[in-house]
Amino acid sequence: MPNLRLGMALMTLAMFLFAANDALVKAHMGDLTVAQSLAVRGVFATLGVTAWLMVSGHRMTLRGFWHPLVVGRSLAEGLAVFFLFQALWRMPIGDVTAVSQSMPLILLPLAVLFLGEKVSPVQWGLVLTGFVGIVMIARPFSAGFDPAIGLVLATTVCFVFRDMTVKFLPPAISSSTVTFSTVAVVMAAAGLLAAIQGLKPMTLGQTGMIGLAGLLLAGGQAAIIQAFRMAPVSQVGPFNYTKTAFALVIGMVFFAERPDSLTFAGIGLIVASGIAIAAGLGRPRA
Repeated sequence: MPNLRLGMALMTLAMFLFAANDALVKAHMGDLTVAQSLAVRGVFATLGVTAWLMVSGHRMTLRGFWHPLVVGRSLAEGLAVFFLFQALWRMPIGDVTAVSQSMPLILLPLAVLFLGEKVSPVQWGLVLTGFVGIVMIARPFSAGFDPAIGLVLATTVCFVFRDMTVKFLPPAISSSTVTFSTVAVVMAAAGLLAAIQGLKPMTLGQTGMIGLAGLLLAGGQAAIIQAFRMAPVSQVGPFNYTKTAFALVIGMVFFAERPDSLTFAGIGLIVASGIAIAAGLGRPRA
């Protein structure tokens, strides 16, 4: 029980750090390109992850670093984050976070198509409920519809690809290698794109805040690894949805965002259905 509670607490801490990281980049990008912001954040995140791996005693190895699935997973993460921050420029942080966390709703049908997994009618109902929540937030037929919701859905698809690769990664490749690859490849890809687009001068405040976001990202990655080592994924995984709550509070306090009742209802449906799927509600028995 102590390990389970600590694992839940670490997962919740990771989600807070990720939400704070998103908010810092959103607030301090200024007129920078998304690529340059991600590159600067990536430098600090890579340094932070490297330092944590060394201090925590994790074996530092590049074995498997260039495995196609590891590189593909890292590039999918980078593309997802690129879409995510493009959307954050135009949409409330709470809405973006909620829709981007609809991964189980997409992952479940893909698991049927590509992994041959069985899905019960209850699980299909949960998927449908979650998509209703997305429609309630997006309101595609209203005058206030923002096409940026497409960027968030693209983010989710990239995250789903990232997570599906885990099923096929060789056991010899450690989670430490995958984590380091993720931050390093995202940093390198964003840096290359930023150089092509043209770098802009940054203030000390911008560098410091975006750098802090990178360190928060590294801290979140470390907390997730520790959480999964202390408790079963099925027990701590649903706490991933605390990020939506943190993002909503941050949006209301620091960005003066005021979601209406329909948006809150849509967010509630996405979170509730996602937690239910993650917790295994309606899962067919083997």
